Amino acid sequence: MRTRLLAVLTGAVVLTACGSEADKPITDAQRQWVDAFCGGVLPGLEAGLELRKQDPADFAAVKTAYLGLLTSNATAFAGAEKKLKELGAPEDDLENVHEQLVKFVTESAKSYDDAQASVQALEPNAQFLEGAEKALADTNVVTSPEDLRATFQELQKRPKYSDALAKSQPCSEIRSKGQEVGQQ
Repeated sequence: MRTRLLAVLTGAVVLTACGSEADKPITDAQRQWVDAFCGGVLPGLEAGLELRKQDPADFAAVKTAYLGLLTSNATAFAGAEKKLKELGAPEDDLENVHEQLVKFVTESAKSYDDAQASVQALEPNAQFLEGAEKALADTNVVTSPEDLRATFQELQKRPKYSDALAKSQPCSEIRSKGQEVGQQ
């Protein structure tokens, strides 16, 4: 009887210890990964909102805001790349998602950074936005822009990451700013 009870308890401990990663509570490193993900997107969203607030007839203000958008995105994506690489994949089965996200932020940082000189050289006039968009398109090296959305969707499917996204300050700000965009 004692042997059987010991076997049952040992089996329960082994099964508990072998639970899936999804069953485990989120770790601090995983929370930091979520924050790095959203933190890489937030500054560009804020700069984009600032650009939208500009009077289109005030060409100098539009140019300043557009340059702010480029700088914000280049800096934020480069920071996210560094942090995500430091943290590594949040879980083994998210390695592919992690690699896609790192590739996206790396390519995005380069694209925005490379566009800055060309955009800076443009005259602030009625053709500025068209020229700036062309300069950004010409420097764009992002091969899979859908990776950002795919990362978000994959995290939303997982309860602990969905919860972390809901509790993350940068992610909450993205939702809030996104609602502002929807109202404009």
